[in-house]
Amino acid sequence: MPAVFIPLIVVHVGAVLAKLSVFFVVPRLDSVERVKAFIQRFRPVERTADWILWITGAGLLACTSWRMLMQTWMLVSIGLYVIVFLAVRFALTKELENIANSKKLYARDELKKLRTNNWCVGILSVVLLGIIAYLMMTKP
Repeated sequence: MPAVFIPLIVVHVGAVLAKLSVFFVVPRLDSVERVKAFIQRFRPVERTADWILWITGAGLLACTSWRMLMQTWMLVSIGLYVIVFLAVRFALTKELENIANSKKLYARDELKKLRTNNWCVGILSVVLLGIIAYLMMTKP
């Protein structure tokens, strides 16, 4: 295992945490203006995290072996990982954009729906990331 493996994992996990930080911000959003401000700050962070995830993911495979992609546990882990980020993208990011583009001042009903989506996607993410962690530790 090359010396670069551990730093790659740390950066990779840091990018995952940066993307998932949205779960902690959504409950504090209470108006359309705050949603707009959050989106403007978060969009560059999210894009950077996406690039970092792709680059570090490829780096991790290069450090280990591309043959890891032939193992079922790795394919399942990657699939679950994609589900988490698609859920965040479609249930939270799209809802945030809808609220930001609305003509309303407070959008209380939409913010309530956003918070509910946040809890649902958050719980789903914790469960799926737990399964991913289990698969990566046990490599069944």
